[in-house]
Amino acid sequence: MTGSLDQTAKVWDAASGKHLFDLIGHSYRVSSVAFFQDGQRIVTGSGDSTAKVWDAASGKHLITLRGHNNEVHSVAVSPDQQRIVTGSYGNDPTAKVWDAASGRELFTLKGHSVVVSSVAFSPDGRRIVTGSGDQTPSSGTRPASRNCSFSKGTVV
Repeated sequence: MTGSLDQTAKVWDAASGKHLFDLIGHSYRVSSVAFFQDGQRIVTGSGDSTAKVWDAASGKHLITLRGHNNEVHSVAVSPDQQRIVTGSYGNDPTAKVWDAASGRELFTLKGHSVVVSSVAFSPDGRRIVTGSGDQTPSSGTRPASRNCSFSKGTVV
């Protein structure tokens, strides 16, 4: 799967390289893409300040995640497929965690001063790591409340 400046993501057959279909619905470039672990859904992040969830078999749009004030630069899905984390750009250097089924924002992670260029869940889903152009990775245990901040430092 690839994201593009043409506002689409393209899904490809990994064995043959054949183009299967396009995911159409963003109004600006698609800067990040990820499959859910079971391969049934896809999440895309875009310069239109949204992330979208799609059916991976049909390309049908399922949910739009709205809440960032700038480009969604990075996306990741939790190992249990229950949550999505998105990282943003520009005047919104935050990561947000969403309920993958409903699209409801669960909480915002603050602590970077510039673009959140990468996001990932730990293999057990208990931690999230965010990477940024401010050269300080942030990590922490999954917080229980909406108001949280992860400490900056080296991730081990």
